[in-house]
Amino acid sequence: MLVLLTQRIVLPVGETGVPLALVLQYAALVPLLLVHAVRADRLRTELYAGAVLLVLVATWVIAATGGSPSLTSLGLLVVLYAAWVFRSRDTTGADARLVGRVFVWSMVVIAAVGALQLLTQLAGVWAFQDYLAQVVPRTWLASTFNFGNVIQYGSPVVKGNAFVLLEPSFLSQFCALAVAVGLVLRVPIWQLLVLLLGVAASVSGTGILLLGVVGLLVVARSPQLLRPSYLVAGAVVVVVVALSPIAELLTSRAGETSEAGSSGYLRFVQPYTEVAKGLLADPLRYWVGAGAGASERLLLSDRGGGQVGEAVVYTIAPKLAFEYGLLAAGVFVLFLVLAMLDRAPWPVVPGAALFMIFFLSGSLLQPQTTVLAWALTGALGSAAVTTRPRRSRSRVPQLAPLPAAADRTPRTTGPTTSEEPST
Repeated sequence: MLVLLTQRIVLPVGETGVPLALVLQYAALVPLLLVHAVRADRLRTELYAGAVLLVLVATWVIAATGGSPSLTSLGLLVVLYAAWVFRSRDTTGADARLVGRVFVWSMVVIAAVGALQLLTQLAGVWAFQDYLAQVVPRTWLASTFNFGNVIQYGSPVVKGNAFVLLEPSFLSQFCALAVAVGLVLRVPIWQLLVLLLGVAASVSGTGILLLGVVGLLVVARSPQLLRPSYLVAGAVVVVVVALSPIAELLTSRAGETSEAGSSGYLRFVQPYTEVAKGLLADPLRYWVGAGAGASERLLLSDRGGGQVGEAVVYTIAPKLAFEYGLLAAGVFVLFLVLAMLDRAPWPVVPGAALFMIFFLSGSLLQPQTTVLAWALTGALGSAAVTTRPRRSRSRVPQLAPLPAAADRTPRTTGPTTSEEPST
């Protein structure tokens, strides 16, 4: 919950600051280690050590050949994912259920705030104000995200971001992920409705894509989760959004992946084409990459405060490949995937979280996203979670059936002759 509410807060260290989410990750992990509530997984530890070794070797080669790798980027990579080797010792699933409920409830509140934020602007009864910036110093706020994104060029209406999330796309994705957790935990239908409204209020297509992936995973792995009431609720939200002004804004973005310069193209196409061209420019990069932080300096990207390049979103796999080479990237990706899927407590949720951090945002060095994904998957990798059966409404105690007449034995009043103690 704290990771969600403090996403925009950074410690004013260095050029961009250290995200508070990174500090919170270890502030929670250290006490859990002290009380032996978590333990290091051997396979995860071995994969992490191998990945870090390859990353360090690649960085050393780049530095020895005259390159200038970013030690800040390298250090953040190593520190951020060191926690991923740990998992809960709980074998009953109680930890996972509690974490899931807290996440869903938190996102229900955040989604409601985001929906009200957009609706009041569209109704003309409120003009957007960044309340958090009025109480938190600017140096303590993340400045490299598109927080106040308007619904369309020239409009004063800002997309829903619930004031505390980094971007509207974060509201969209986290609401969709909460829908996946809510389906598994069988939360009340009104909570799913609020979460779906949060996806719509963000006016972002990434959450809709994630909902599509969630739907495919549910059908493929857990079709029993699809209650008729859930389907009706989803249909109602689709109809309401289709009849609202938001529908035109969403449909206008359907072909963005084929339009150069559009948000979809910068997120789903250009990162891979830029990395491919960057690797081809120097064959040595296939083996050791171009150095930590090189994707922001050597490839087409948003540098100099938007004055140079474009806002290309380098997702996990292409960023690792370009900065550390294909071998180190392959081992690191294998570690991340295993850490999220190994002994995952729920179906559907790990796959949805993987899709979110690997394809929908530049999550590699983004603790606000990766810490949340780890907390809902790998950190709970100990036992499968089952929903608790509903209690019987009948208060009449269930009596055991009487034995058949042939099985009944006459009651004796004298002492038992058996050597076993009588009951």
